[in-house]
Parts: sequence; C-alpha cells; structure tokens
Amino acid sequence: VTDESGDDGAKVEEVITRAKRAKTPIYILGRESVFGYPYARQIWTDPVYNLRHWIQINRGPETAFPEALQYDGLHGRWDAFSAGFGPYEQVRIARETGGIFFVLPGKEGELGGAGSTADRQFRFQDMKEYQPLLLSRRDYDAERSASKFRTAIWKVIVTLNPHLDKQLNIRELYYPLQKKEFFEVGSKEVPKAIRAMGLLQKAVEILESIEPLRAQEKSSRWRAAYDLALAQCLAYRVRLFQYCLAMDQQAKNMPAPKEKNSNVWNVTRRKEMLPPDPEQVKLTKVSPEELDKQLKKSEAQYKLVIKEHPGTPWAQRAQYELGQGFGMYFKEGFRDPRYDGVGKDIKLPKL
Repeated sequence: VTDESGDDGAKVEEVITRAKRAKTPIYILGRESVFGYPYARQIWTDPVYNLRHWIQINRGPETAFPEALQYDGLHGRWDAFSAGFGPYEQVRIARETGGIFFVLPGKEGELGGAGSTADRQFRFQDMKEYQPLLLSRRDYDAERSASKFRTAIWKVIVTLNPHLDKQLNIRELYYPLQKKEFFEVGSKEVPKAIRAMGLLQKAVEILESIEPLRAQEKSSRWRAAYDLALAQCLAYRVRLFQYCLAMDQQAKNMPAPKEKNSNVWNVTRRKEMLPPDPEQVKLTKVSPEELDKQLKKSEAQYKLVIKEHPGTPWAQRAQYELGQGFGMYFKEGFRDPRYDGVGKDIKLPKL
C-alpha cells in the first residue's frame, strides 16, 4: 500500500525478474499518477507556527517517460491533475508478475495544487484507447525513437523541462513592494521570460512541422499529446508576453498597496488581457491585433483538444487552461514572515 511512485524506478526490471523467478505475483494498492508528470505536492502543517507547506512527492508519470509538458508557462507544474492510471513502475510490476494494481478509493485531503479536488478517475469507455504503453523503459525508448512524430514531441518536452533547464523557472510569487528591490528582482526574471518565449517559438515550429504525420499516428495517446502540447506552446507564448507587459507596467506605475498588511506582489493569472501601450508596441513589434490573433489561435487549439479527446485528462487540462485565461497582472498579497524559519525553527519532513 503506497501513496507515492517511489524514487527507485530504475530497479523495476530487476524486481520483475526476481518476482517471476520466485513465481510471486505482486499486488499494489496505490493512487493514480499525476497526468504526465513525476511529482505531486502534499500539504503539511508545521507544529511550530501552524503554517501550511507544500512538500513534493513522487507520483508518476503513468508512462515510462513523460508524454506531456513539464512546464506551465512560468515554471515547473504545480498541478495535481490525474492521469486516470497508476504510476508506470507500480502498474508494470503488478502486470508483469501476474498481480493487480488497485486504485485507492476516495479523494486525498492533503493533495495540493490545481486538479487536486477534481475527479481522479475517468470512464473506461473514454480511456480505453488511451492506455499507457507498459513496455520496459528500453523498449519504450526504442519504439518512440523509431517514430519521427513521437521523437519530435519528446524533444519539445525535454527542451521545455524546467527540472532540466532551471532558467525556465520564472518567479511568480513574493516580489518586493519597494520599487528599487522590485526592479532588481524583475530585471533578473524578464530576460528568462524572453528566452523562454524563444524556446516556445521553436517548439511551435517543430510541432507544426510534424502536423502532416499526425493522421498517420495510430496511438490516441500520442495524438492527444501532440494536440495538447501544441495548444500549450501557443498559449504560453501569449502568457509570457503578458508577463513582460505586466512587469513593465508595474515597474512604471508601482501603485501603493491597498491593504495594510500587504507585503508582497504576486503575479496572478486571469482571462482579461493587458493591451500593450504604444511604447511597448514599438519595442516588441507586437500590436494589439497581433496579440488577439495569437490568443484566438491558442484558444482554437485547446478547443480542438476538448473536441478530439473528450472525457480524458488531455481534455481536462485543456479546459483548465482555457478557464485560467492567458492574461497576467500583479496583485498585492501577504507572505507570513515566519516562513523564513523553514530550515531553522521549522524542519520540513520528507514524505
């Protein structure tokens, strides 16, 4: 019984070999994997200050290697959307040894992030064509490498992985209220956003170049992976451009907070878009008309995902992205200074 996927995935084949030799079926009672992502976050309340903390745990992915972007347009993913299947290692071990992987019933009260309270299971009728390929990692890699279509998608996933490229992690929370300190922090983040926009543009070009191969792809999972990745790359370009506009306007205006206890600025996502002012149009060469064109293209691709893959995690993620919107602005907030005690007064557990 476990609520994690573990950190010893490299030993899967050894476990299977030994279990088969001993003629021992393995039964696992566990949780659904996070959709296309190795990690989830559990909420833990410390006993010192009664503050809530997000502790990262391993919870996926459902395939030998991720088939979805690890990026959310600003940094590594913080969501916990369900894959509808158990973690790859556990399901493969159970299947190969003649055992069964059972899904723990009920929702998790400690799971944090978007999608943590959403339905964790999907209808079999909707998911039967999207089952993960449970080959060994070596065989999976060989099969993926034999396909130009799948290889291109994997290249985009690796290129846009913030766990491999730390410069893709752009600060979302806790910008200073003071203008000088805000500018110092922001001046480090904007170049990262501009670089990420360039990587996303290259990703869009890669994905659009293989579009003719989509119809030849037999796997519903890989077609869905393509459709969602393209939608996200298109949308995240818009989101990062909005981030740059919001940063520029915030630095220019630097409004005073309205609440007395506010001590930080946080980047907040919304549907309403910030229009570029004349100076920003001149600098970026992106007009309001061009921005609207990019927005509509992104929305159309997300709607295609929902239409083509209804009742699946890909459609759920697309609906979530549309609901979030692509706009950005700075919102005042409060950060409890007692969080500075993490590592001193507060010892975070390893869950």
